[in-house]
Amino acid sequence: MHTLPHLPPPYHYVASFASIIQLPSNLDENVAYRDLVCTEEDKANIFELITSLGDNNKFDLLLKQTYFRNLGTKLNHVYPLKFLAISISTPRLKEAFIAIFDDYFKRTSFMDSFNSSMSREADKGTFDLYLSDFLDEIRMPREKIEPYFLSRDWEGLLRFLMHS
Repeated sequence: MHTLPHLPPPYHYVASFASIIQLPSNLDENVAYRDLVCTEEDKANIFELITSLGDNNKFDLLLKQTYFRNLGTKLNHVYPLKFLAISISTPRLKEAFIAIFDDYFKRTSFMDSFNSSMSREADKGTFDLYLSDFLDEIRMPREKIEPYFLSRDWEGLLRFLMHS
């Protein structure tokens, strides 16, 4: 008879998934938004990461957490607004985000990393440099998005963009 390995309590899932996606940026202030690095390989990795988080159950994600953590690490250089623009402008990724947000543990762990990355960039003032170009890229009027940036409501921003 096979026995399942001892699984940690549910709160451990949040800590485990939280380290999967990290979106820091090492940004030179002289870089134009269009020149921020996001290669075709980065886009493929974003696609794989977000769809995997959306499509897999917590147990499968826990079993493959090292793989997904490494995949997330490969995306550390992608600026958060570039990551977000790619995620929101791809219908399949929008669907995956909805699935992530439907699961408390997936949403909480994703938002822990996303909140940290977005708040760090807000603290540095980089959104002032890139918000207009980001809005042009996702074809969204400033008045619909700016309140989320001003209040640092990153979850509200994602929810709005997922359903736009």
